[in-house]
Amino acid sequence: MRSLERYVHALMANAGDFVAVVSPDGRFADVGAASLRVLGIPPEALRGTFALECVHPDDRAEAARRLSHDKPSGEAEGPFACRLRHAAGGWRHIEAMAQNRLDDPDVRGIVLNARDVTDRVEAEQRLRASEVLYQTLARSAPVGIFQTDRDGGIVSANPRFAAIAGLPPDAPHGHGWRAALHPDDRPRLEADWAEAAVSGQPILLNVRFCGADGAVTFALCQGSPLTDADGRVQGWVGTLSDMTEYVRTVDALLMAEARTNAIVDAAADAIVTMDGEGIVHSFNPAAEAMFGIPAADMLWSRIDRLIPDIGALLQDGGLTVYQPGGEAHGAGAVREAVAVRGGDGDRFPIELSVSAVETGGRRVFTGIIRDITARKRSESDLIAAKEAAESADRAKSTFLQVMSHELRTPLNAVIGFAQVIEMRLLGAAEVDRYIDYAGSIRQSGEHLLAIIDDILDITTIEAGGLRLNETPVDPSALVGEALTLVAIQSGKRGVPIHLDLEDGLPTVTGDALRLRQVLVNLLSNAVKFSNPGEPALICARRGGDGGLELAVTDTGIGIAAEDLPKAMTPFVQVDQSMARRYEGMGLGLSISKRLVEAHGGRLRIDSAPGQGTTVTVALPPSRVTADG
Repeated sequence: MRSLERYVHALMANAGDFVAVVSPDGRFADVGAASLRVLGIPPEALRGTFALECVHPDDRAEAARRLSHDKPSGEAEGPFACRLRHAAGGWRHIEAMAQNRLDDPDVRGIVLNARDVTDRVEAEQRLRASEVLYQTLARSAPVGIFQTDRDGGIVSANPRFAAIAGLPPDAPHGHGWRAALHPDDRPRLEADWAEAAVSGQPILLNVRFCGADGAVTFALCQGSPLTDADGRVQGWVGTLSDMTEYVRTVDALLMAEARTNAIVDAAADAIVTMDGEGIVHSFNPAAEAMFGIPAADMLWSRIDRLIPDIGALLQDGGLTVYQPGGEAHGAGAVREAVAVRGGDGDRFPIELSVSAVETGGRRVFTGIIRDITARKRSESDLIAAKEAAESADRAKSTFLQVMSHELRTPLNAVIGFAQVIEMRLLGAAEVDRYIDYAGSIRQSGEHLLAIIDDILDITTIEAGGLRLNETPVDPSALVGEALTLVAIQSGKRGVPIHLDLEDGLPTVTGDALRLRQVLVNLLSNAVKFSNPGEPALICARRGGDGGLELAVTDTGIGIAAEDLPKAMTPFVQVDQSMARRYEGMGLGLSISKRLVEAHGGRLRIDSAPGQGTTVTVALPPSRVTADG
């Protein structure tokens, strides 16, 4: 018997499980060495203590029943689970077997064999908690979660999957879910799924589901393969995301962008967007046309390449458009600036309006640019027209004043001398005096007739009624006739006229009467404005271009460069004051200029104050018919 007892003690000492003998009074009679490992208490400390004191209070009733002496001798009870107190203060989960060996004289107690299953129990608890957590997350997840077999049949799916697919909660299992797919998407899904099953690659598909009410749901299906030890695909796990709102938002954004682009592209004004550094991000067709540069050449370039002063405009307060906060702010003002065309570097005026918005911490400026060249030209034309109208009004007033003076003087002479003759105030014997008065009346009448002729000429020319009677004209003879007509005026003024004719002057085609009128006007002015005793000069020569030039030079007061346009304006003289030193209607040069231009020629004035004046008539080579 001693050998058997030693064997039992050896077994208890070497057992990996917790082995103990509980005496009939419920105390540990013997304890194996594993108690230290399982409960942290050495065997000798447990011997003689009540076994149930080590059991968790909630488990004691069951443990007492299992350890009771009522069981038949030799019968094993178990396995059963309970918790034993650990010396460190926690509880260890054990799985125990109890065998009644009270009748065995070598044991005389209940043999307890307990295995520490704490790690397994805790792992099972964690697994159950994880499963609960997974199920909770799956039920509350905003995306569908699914697991399929190799062919795509649903093994499990959360309610959200069914909701996205438009199916009842219990309907997705198996292949039935594919019936809810849009008919156009089924072949593509079948093909992609089969290919992924062969390749073992993840699945990423955009699909559509058709609900019972006809509504279409856009979804993104993402799946990862489940493989066996050999890498063969056994199934899939993945998610199904409802993309309907995203698709609708994208469609709305695309529609808004298309609408905005259509408006911007059709806009008559240039529209340019740029960042805070002045880098261009968009450049509409109107901007391309305005600046003469393709959008591709301007994108990601600086806007000051086209609008050099835009930086100053944005900073000087006139176009301060950026305010923090993310809301768009208008410029509040439209400013004018100067822009540069990209192709030729031509500068032109623009009108610029800028707004700004902050998005994502970045500033974006939108500039609306209008080419105001035409408007500026119209403004200039209006100003010029206004000034011309004012000038014409002044000219009219001056003309009336001059006309009053020019007409009254000879008319007073005519009337006065006629009254003397009519009333014979000098007596009947003063016949010679009366004849002189009659001559004065004739001269005054001729002067009045010349004034009327000049007015009729300028009126006819400006009305477009001038007609040239063209015949061959000898320049030398033309000059001689003009000199004869101004000889009397030249003699009275004491201004001799010198003649300089180039040899071999060619014959020209023109209206001899009108060309003689031009020379007479120019010679009359030369005599009128030259100082007495100083000669005037008429010169005829071949022009550098092969045409004919006739030039008249005086030694008079000259004309300042800024007054030359006045000299060419009808009814205007450089000196417009009532106390003018020189008489005249101011029509001579303007009539002469128009008559020369009617012959296709040019009338040029070279003059300076105090240095006299030279007026040159240049007839074109086309008027030359033969050399002299």
